[in-house]
Amino acid sequence: MRKTLVLITCLSFFSCDQILQRKQMYSVEITSCLFKDDDYNRSEITGAPLPITMELYEEGYLIWEVNLGKHRGAYRYDNSTVEDRIALIAYNPKFKYRLEIHDQAFISKEKGYSRTWAKGFPFKSSLERLNVGEHGSHVGFKSVALKTMDYQPNKRLGKD
Repeated sequence: MRKTLVLITCLSFFSCDQILQRKQMYSVEITSCLFKDDDYNRSEITGAPLPITMELYEEGYLIWEVNLGKHRGAYRYDNSTVEDRIALIAYNPKFKYRLEIHDQAFISKEKGYSRTWAKGFPFKSSLERLNVGEHGSHVGFKSVALKTMDYQPNKRLGKD
């Protein structure tokens, strides 16, 4: 019984790694956020939170841009429009992916977060959130590998 459990555990880890070793289509939805004031700015005039944008780059090309709103603290995107928070993303293990999240400051210096994945996919199905700051900010998401869908390269929205 114990050997069977160990075998099943090992196979589940290897199957997750196998998915990330080949081209794959994913459905990714941003479900929640927690933005801290120490990670992102507020307006210096009104004190209101500044809008935050998330951008996903593949090999230096913008492939997904999402307006995450003017939220601070915990927020769930239950009642907002889904079109801008859900995307069909093609993952290619040979490509680098970079995620940038930043506020849209005009007067003060923009604050934000950037991370690059040389290998692997930022929105792995086994994760539920990404840390996007040094003070506890994070973005929650759902990611589903679409195993029956043929791979189609991402549409490039622009170059960084």
